[in-house]
Amino acid sequence: MGILDWPAPAFGAFDTLMADALGPFGRVLIWALICAVISMLLYKWLSPQTRIKAIKERLKEARQAMAEDDGEDFAEGMKLAKAQLAQSLKLVGFVIGPAVVASLPALALIVWLDGQYGYSCPPPGQQVSITTQPENATIEQVGINPTGLEDGACPVVQVPGANDGETYLVAPAAAIPVIHQKQWWNFIIGNPAGYLPDDSPVTQLRFELPTQQIISAGPDWARGWELTFFLALILGSLAIKKGFRIE
Repeated sequence: MGILDWPAPAFGAFDTLMADALGPFGRVLIWALICAVISMLLYKWLSPQTRIKAIKERLKEARQAMAEDDGEDFAEGMKLAKAQLAQSLKLVGFVIGPAVVASLPALALIVWLDGQYGYSCPPPGQQVSITTQPENATIEQVGINPTGLEDGACPVVQVPGANDGETYLVAPAAAIPVIHQKQWWNFIIGNPAGYLPDDSPVTQLRFELPTQQIISAGPDWARGWELTFFLALILGSLAIKKGFRIE
């Protein structure tokens, strides 16, 4: 489990509670609004709002002075440009730190949502296309793993080990389309499906899993969780920014 996966049990528990009253579309919509509220209020609390407002006023004045400059005095024009650039850089300096910290809850939620609503395992008995890295690796699907997967059963794959005749069974613990050997970045974002053995010559398995659809209308690319979530997140964030007068 990576750092951004730590809130996953809490996300899962709350999502299960909502499932009694709401379908996938409603739950994703609620998650987007919760994310907007937490991220925007956290940003407001962390950022120096008074100083940011003052810098924006000075930046506005610098832009106005640039717009009114007739361009005849090159030195004066450079002075105005430097003043505008200085205020812009100062604004970035005050905003970037709080913005990064405030985005961490959203990143953790997005990672969890992708695992929860991104893909599903096929029904038992349905074959799944599997590709490997390296491409000439010999693997075999030897069963299915329905444990904990309510929507189907993902394939159990036998992969070769480091020694001749040695094999491993890889049983995905979640509906994730890629299983690979553990990498350094899994310290930040883990793979809930699990990992391949470090000493196996197979470095990656990719499963052609069906994608989940939370709405039944529109083009295929719009039916997943992503469009609903990010559209609601953007609109909710803008509404909160305006309502709470966040700079």
